Amino acid sequence: MARLPSRNELAIFKKAIDLYMRTDRKFAARVDVDLRALERRAQLPETFCLGVADLHPKLPQIAKAKGLLANWQHKDSRTYTEAVLHALALIGWMQVYFHSGQAGGLWENRNRFLETRAGALLGDFRKTIGTTTLVKKASGATHRRLGRDFVRHAQQTYGKDFWSSPVSTNDGQSMTLLDYTRMALRAANLL
Repeated sequence: MARLPSRNELAIFKKAIDLYMRTDRKFAARVDVDLRALERRAQLPETFCLGVADLHPKLPQIAKAKGLLANWQHKDSRTYTEAVLHALALIGWMQVYFHSGQAGGLWENRNRFLETRAGALLGDFRKTIGTTTLVKKASGATHRRLGRDFVRHAQQTYGKDFWSSPVSTNDGQSMTLLDYTRMALRAANLL
């Protein structure tokens, strides 16, 4: 069984992405345009939001996935760009932890694991009535359906070899962005 990434690990990956985007202005401008276009395309109407009472066994999985995404965008006031950035950080995490065997898990399941974890960011269906919170869990397949799109859009927007991008440290040492992130993880005692 594979272990899940901790928030501290993903925060370091997201910080590495942010630092890289600040240093490469030309690439950042292209990514910004692509993300704004993607955000407009992925914006769902508020009528797509689903509540706990709307879920029933005959509701198609695609409808549950779209409802979960609409809830994320309208009820939680989050953006599609946040989900794509999270998926990009997970891709980097997979290259450090899953590919080296430190996370455990079967190699054949790596893509499904990545897609499920990327989609799991959106959470479950919730509704609060008074002091009671009703929760209807979204299935792994629903999360995987969403995560597949997040991962695909992250790879299209940032490039499949984003984590292999060359960077240099303050002392002039050249390395890839993934190696730089590994150094940060070692400094934080997470690797």
